[in-house]
Amino acid sequence: MATTSSEHELMALGARRINTDTDPEELVLPEASMQRLRRLADWLTQPPSVLREWGLHRYIDGGLRALFAGPSGTGKTMAAIAIGRWSKRPLIRVDLAPATGKYIGETEKNLQRIFVAAGQEQAILLFENGDVSGTGVLLRRLEPFEGLAIIAVDESAGLGEDAVSRLDGIVDFPMPDEDARREIWGKLLAAAKLARSDNLDARALAADYPLTGAEILRALRIAALLAAGEGRPLDTELLRHCAEERLKIRSAA
Repeated sequence: MATTSSEHELMALGARRINTDTDPEELVLPEASMQRLRRLADWLTQPPSVLREWGLHRYIDGGLRALFAGPSGTGKTMAAIAIGRWSKRPLIRVDLAPATGKYIGETEKNLQRIFVAAGQEQAILLFENGDVSGTGVLLRRLEPFEGLAIIAVDESAGLGEDAVSRLDGIVDFPMPDEDARREIWGKLLAAAKLARSDNLDARALAADYPLTGAEILRALRIAALLAAGEGRPLDTELLRHCAEERLKIRSAA
């Protein structure tokens, strides 16, 4: 029986398991992006013999490669978690900085150990903190891995022809527009289990603060902590203050 790699072993490779109990319904993305995510999850639920039965295994490897492209905070990691939830597969996040060593041999060795760990658990691999210029090289190194590997980048512009030819799908994660922000505020406020005022206005917050989903979540979390610390209900004043702080943090980065 195959053993499972320990968290310490994974961390030494720049990898860690991510909890996949997040509700996929919390995702707020364009319909086209949601459809592509579901296709990836559907592929994972197909019997492994399908490619052999179709005769395609002679021409391509058994893995699937997807690129998630969009600014930080737009839901790439959460989408990978959703695929894990839909397909009932664990998710291993790989930070490319420590995983890729100074020497080619070191990088190949690290990746092979990650592939073994993921194969033991039939896990999805999510590669983060890379840049689009290195995507083609990474995709070539991923050829031995027979599962789903997702590469998350800030944008797909500049993706070379070699990289495109090795991808099975590209999922876009745009900055949320006002309607999407209103939906995100609404879902997060509805899920918050704390005392709050009756006049919280997700529409106004969405209109006035062009934040990403991750920034909205952080603003709400800080506002909730402030409310608890001051012994007051969560109110619009606190939410606006924290949303403005998130914009200042972004501009200072």
